[in-house]
Amino acid sequence: MWLVGAGPGDPGLLTVRGRELLATADVVVTDRLAAAVLLDVARPDAHVIHVGKSPTTSRSQDEVNALLVEHARAGARVVRLKGGDPFLLGRGGEEAEACAAAGVSCTVVPGVTSAIAVPAYAGIPVTHRGVAQDLAIISGHLPPGHPDSTVDWAALGASRATIVVLMGVARLVDIVDALLAGGRPPATPAAVVERGTTPAQRVLRTTLDALVVDAVAFGLRSPAVLVVGEVAARRDAAVPIPPVAAATAAPGARAGSGWPGAAGGAPLAGIRVLVPRTRARQGLLARRLRELGAEAVETVVSRLLPTGDATPLREALPGADGLVLADSDEVAAVVSLLRGAGTDVRALTGLTLVAASASAAAALDALGLACVRSSAEVQVAYTVVTEVPVPGLRVVICGAAAPPVGIRTLRRVPLLVDAPAEADPRIAEELRHGDLDAVTLASSTAARCLVELYGPLPDGVLVAAMGRRTAQACEAMGLRVDAVPSEPGIYPLAAAVVDLVASRRAPTA
Repeated sequence: MWLVGAGPGDPGLLTVRGRELLATADVVVTDRLAAAVLLDVARPDAHVIHVGKSPTTSRSQDEVNALLVEHARAGARVVRLKGGDPFLLGRGGEEAEACAAAGVSCTVVPGVTSAIAVPAYAGIPVTHRGVAQDLAIISGHLPPGHPDSTVDWAALGASRATIVVLMGVARLVDIVDALLAGGRPPATPAAVVERGTTPAQRVLRTTLDALVVDAVAFGLRSPAVLVVGEVAARRDAAVPIPPVAAATAAPGARAGSGWPGAAGGAPLAGIRVLVPRTRARQGLLARRLRELGAEAVETVVSRLLPTGDATPLREALPGADGLVLADSDEVAAVVSLLRGAGTDVRALTGLTLVAASASAAAALDALGLACVRSSAEVQVAYTVVTEVPVPGLRVVICGAAAPPVGIRTLRRVPLLVDAPAEADPRIAEELRHGDLDAVTLASSTAARCLVELYGPLPDGVLVAAMGRRTAQACEAMGLRVDAVPSEPGIYPLAAAVVDLVASRRAPTA
């Protein structure tokens, strides 16, 4: 079992070792604060378990410990993916302790901590020669004066150390009062960095005495890092992630509408877009949205299941020369349907099996079945077969593949049906708390499954649908559609989101 630090939010800050382990894991147990895009590094068949770790929704620490032990004892390669660094206010020590007590080997892979990286991304050095030589990193989870707190707030108030507080948004009033009571001057610079190191980063710069009022006007939300001390007034470096929406408020200033302006030529800077996917593999739409500056939050909303009826397949095979399989899911479905009908892959004897993708070829090879590969492929929504290097075949096509060029298609047999996946508690929470600005729906299946899993979307969420059929599916599910691009495709859909956001940001008369 490995405890892997995911870093503070920017996926580029995941360590090389962390990426290697994540790519080979059988089971990934992840927090809410770990960047969702990091899960694209994991294998498509990896079991991903979300354990929350948010102020409102979370599994207990005992439940998390039990999950790690259970899967590790079953022989799985388990990666516990934790935001920031596992051993800095992340309860990684407790998880390592639980594994050791259960006889499970545990290795720690340190991560970049938000306590230092987040201020740095706002241009704030937590130490600076002649200004601050000491640093205190504090948990704000417990309020000052709580009997279980080990923090000496009076001493911190009396010191000149830079104070960095994690998990302190809910206790902001108590923290400010404790520092002022301990002797920190009211005019001490203070800064709060919300969603640090991500494209949605916002920075509030103010003073200690004005911090609470300014935070309310700013609309401050968790997760955020608080910095108190002379260094909080500094801007010693450019923000290293283009683009970042740095909505900076002066002391006493009020924040805007909550829709930060575009920065650095990226029209979706500061915008969080939900991208429901119907397959586990990484989506090109999310990549395009990130290129435009958005924070794309991907989630798989559907899964493929065998139809359960082998009759169409068995009726189609007599008289056929070949069977075209689009991917590994279709190979697995063929095996499942044949077994359900009381037979096995021997029913395919004499057929030329055509693999339309590398995953289909690998799956057939694992079964000991020879196959031919299509000589050309085009990736659209599924793998599309364009040519098969065996002329004259009469083939049966399984579901997703398109008819091969120059080959007679006897019949198309659907093997798989879409069904809603399991709801992701992280997504449910972000929708509930209004943390998402827009949703892109690339198919009618994505629209249907999204609503079935999470219910109606909040009124303020913009919805862009790819094409008329997807828009009709949205309407059938009671989902308002704000934009449909004039032509289908990833780029037009992303452009529709840009237009929606520009319209929302435009000042009203």
